Amino acid sequence: MRKNLLLAAILLVFIATGCCDKPSIVWTEGERDAQTGRATHVLTVVDAPEGTDWALWLTSNHIVAGEVEGTEGVIELHHGCWYKMTPTVRNGKDLVVKYTDRPLQRHCWAPEGFVLEKGSKRIPLEVKYEFLPSENIPDFPYNHVQTEVWDMIPSLKSVQQGEGVTVVETVPEAVMVEGQKPGWYRIIIDGACRIEAADEDGAFYAKVTMDNLFRNAGGRQLPDMVIEDWPDFDYRAIMLDISRNFTSKDNILKLIDLLAHYKVSVFHLHFGDDEGWRLEIPEFPELTTYGAYHAFPVKNEAGEYVEEDHLLPSYNGSIDPKDMASSANGHLSKEDYIEIIRYAWERRIEVIPEFDTPGHSRAAIKAMEAYARRTGDDSYLLSEKEDVSEYCSVQYYKDNAINVALPSTYRFIEVVFDNIIAYHNEAGVPLPAIHVGGDEVPRGAWVGSPACQKIMAERGWDNIELLKSYYIENVLAIAEKRGVKISGWQELVMDLEDHTYERMKKSLYSINFWHTGDGQEEYPYHYANDDVPVILSNMTNTYVDFAYTPDKTERGLSWGGFVDERRSFCLLPYDIYRSVRWDDRGRMRDISDLPAGKTELKKKENIVGVQAQLWTETVRNFDHVTSYIFPKVCGVFERAWNASPSWEGTLEADDPAFMTALDRYYSTVVDREMPYYEEQGIAYRKRKN
Repeated sequence: MRKNLLLAAILLVFIATGCCDKPSIVWTEGERDAQTGRATHVLTVVDAPEGTDWALWLTSNHIVAGEVEGTEGVIELHHGCWYKMTPTVRNGKDLVVKYTDRPLQRHCWAPEGFVLEKGSKRIPLEVKYEFLPSENIPDFPYNHVQTEVWDMIPSLKSVQQGEGVTVVETVPEAVMVEGQKPGWYRIIIDGACRIEAADEDGAFYAKVTMDNLFRNAGGRQLPDMVIEDWPDFDYRAIMLDISRNFTSKDNILKLIDLLAHYKVSVFHLHFGDDEGWRLEIPEFPELTTYGAYHAFPVKNEAGEYVEEDHLLPSYNGSIDPKDMASSANGHLSKEDYIEIIRYAWERRIEVIPEFDTPGHSRAAIKAMEAYARRTGDDSYLLSEKEDVSEYCSVQYYKDNAINVALPSTYRFIEVVFDNIIAYHNEAGVPLPAIHVGGDEVPRGAWVGSPACQKIMAERGWDNIELLKSYYIENVLAIAEKRGVKISGWQELVMDLEDHTYERMKKSLYSINFWHTGDGQEEYPYHYANDDVPVILSNMTNTYVDFAYTPDKTERGLSWGGFVDERRSFCLLPYDIYRSVRWDDRGRMRDISDLPAGKTELKKKENIVGVQAQLWTETVRNFDHVTSYIFPKVCGVFERAWNASPSWEGTLEADDPAFMTALDRYYSTVVDREMPYYEEQGIAYRKRKN
């Protein structure tokens, strides 16, 4: 009896304190107002805690919040993509927060990662989304054509069909021949099978082609033919960002297998950015123990939120650093990285590692502050305590720029360079370059730094932008001493002092030109003409993190438009101004005349490659990685192998020569590549009708 009374008393206490009702979230999309162009979204905390002495945290791509009359709370940006909702009044059991914002462009941009903070408790909450009905936007139309056994991506340069058939039981080793282009190979099937190749790359590509022939034929019986093939660019690449959201070693190995199927030659691994540092550097454990994991910050005595042990929550809002199922957490050990680069090299793929500097460096900056706290050693700090610079980066960070005036910055970079070089030496594989980023340093960085102002005074500079040249000179000294080339994004070569620019060109492996819209299409040609090795990384054709279509149910970003298999196929490396034949709504563009005053390409030899990019702000798992990439990337890999298609030079968006080539290419994607993805057991984006 006493036991039953005790249980009843405990139950009454739980009911009285509301402990039985765990709050949840309902997020409701608002209609666009025709006059203001904004929408009123509604965030409802169901079974909200009593009072207003609590807060709700959430993540969002960006909220431009405006208050609405009758709302019961306000939403304010804390840092990056992390927002805080503070209740102001209580009118019922549920707390309703209304705010005006931009209309929701993609469902995957809706707020997520809701965490209730009350006292010392931080409780993740479930969310239900109520989206408005959205228009179903079908994929682009095409005419399906019958594909042949030799149709594959990238397409073969030359196929001469014979009259008979041959059963190829085993694939012979390639016989090396001289006088051919790098990567060249020839396959002769005429009752037997013979392979010739210019080098090890060509021999590998021949084997990939044979695998595709067997798969397409459904067996070992192949039509007699002579295939002659080679890549137009040595540099055929994709970049994977594992900083924003992490991809594990095992999944990276799966991705490398898929890249080998497309004869990719470079895997650009972006491991350091604002949201995470994902590669072990033994001298600095905090880079990964701190900078590769996310948690709810600690509230200090002053009421400030302090990132003591881990970074603050990022895109998916995870607050559990031990949750290894979350894409917010994880890093590659030294052994993982060595295994990856060896695995890639066995498939004739070189790995270019990247840690972005001096902007996009928050994870490293905060991790090295944690290192200094633990060790008392501030000789590797990337930040200056006295720096009062005020700025906001593209991703809304206020502390993500490395201080370029500190000697400790370059000691840090030396250690990272030395480790990467050592990893590649231990693996016995080439290190083509170390990519140092260089993009999107926020305006206002360094202005309030005493160390930076001292450098400015010593050099007689009155333009803060010249500190970029100072930074580049120091990085070049590190690279030159070690005999390693550097790569970077397009900003790395822009707005430098003349002597710094000329010095840099001697140590450059390549520069990725990405911002090729909004009237900046000529940048790649301008710099190629000045002997900068250019990698076309056009946002308009090669950003595979962009959504396939404007359909709101499509995952991905769209700040630079939409990219599908047709848009990637349209890329013309030597005619970049005609590389977008349809706009983002599928309407044909006028490509008959070149834009007035644009730079013409005079040094084709300095367009050295093509690269696809997967930035991972909206990626949450490996299925997202593969479905963003495949089959959208097929056009990029086609153009990296075959840079000058037969339809190059056509002046109408729907020229018959182009449309015929597009139909065959996309029929190959549907007939050959999609079944291949099914066979490999990977998620891919299926065609929508």
